[in-house]
Amino acid sequence: MEKQLERIGLVYHPDYNMDLGPHVFPARKYQMVYNLVKQDPKLASLYVHKPDPAKENDLALVHTKEFLKDFFELKLTERTQYSELPLTKEIVQSFVLAVGGTVLATKLTETYRFVYHIGGGFHHSMPDRAEGFCYLNDAAIAGKMYQKQYPDKKILFIDLDLHQGNGNSVVFQNDPDVFTFSMHQENLYPKKEKSGMDVPLPEGIDDKSYLELLEGSLQKIQSIFKPDLIFYIAGADPFEGDSLGDLKLTFQGLRKRDKIIRDFTLALDARSVILPAGGYAKDFHDTVTIHYNTIKIFAAD
Repeated sequence: MEKQLERIGLVYHPDYNMDLGPHVFPARKYQMVYNLVKQDPKLASLYVHKPDPAKENDLALVHTKEFLKDFFELKLTERTQYSELPLTKEIVQSFVLAVGGTVLATKLTETYRFVYHIGGGFHHSMPDRAEGFCYLNDAAIAGKMYQKQYPDKKILFIDLDLHQGNGNSVVFQNDPDVFTFSMHQENLYPKKEKSGMDVPLPEGIDDKSYLELLEGSLQKIQSIFKPDLIFYIAGADPFEGDSLGDLKLTFQGLRKRDKIIRDFTLALDARSVILPAGGYAKDFHDTVTIHYNTIKIFAAD
């Protein structure tokens, strides 16, 4: 008889909070999400697991040795420059830890139905180069490690960030045991790659239209693919107040989005790793609130 899974686990490390100055990427959000969790009487008792840095051999399951050499040696080259981030020892440490966090979160699905990693979701990173605020592709690396441990199991990426999860689409493009689903604003960064299913969205889409498209897409996926593990890229940036996008989801719409994914995972009897990914709200606290709301949705009965 299979052991009873606990509802939700959390993973976090204080060194995720990079000092990027006035950069649009709000790296200090991780600490603030963690603080809200610890102040919430319903969540404060949840055990928070602290990761170790990822091993370089594990990073090499996805990334080329040339890229990793440039990254660890802090060299600005054609392989690192498109991160649009500085390259410092602190930032390298943060990204290697974030990969370790997603790897740990994936392992913890042996114990928990859902594991929320307060960090990670760097889905633009390619095998041979950084892109779009993403140096290392944490979910792709964790997915490859999961496949080594469980070669008979299947993985679904549900990417609901504002931007297409192009890195994961490339990494797993020819892998029949991994299905990549990305629902994103069409006329926006990045250069689009081919996912298992792409749902390009028009500017200005509202809650109702978005959620109908999401539910219809999940029904199609469920009819053709049965995942054991889901990586849910729960970006905060489809929000109507985001500074980089033109989608019009409200707080309520984003909560309903998360509930749909929660219920979909439960219906499939799958396990899920939830990653915050992007969020660039004009009011920084809105981004933090959206990520925090996701944790509350997945923690609820």
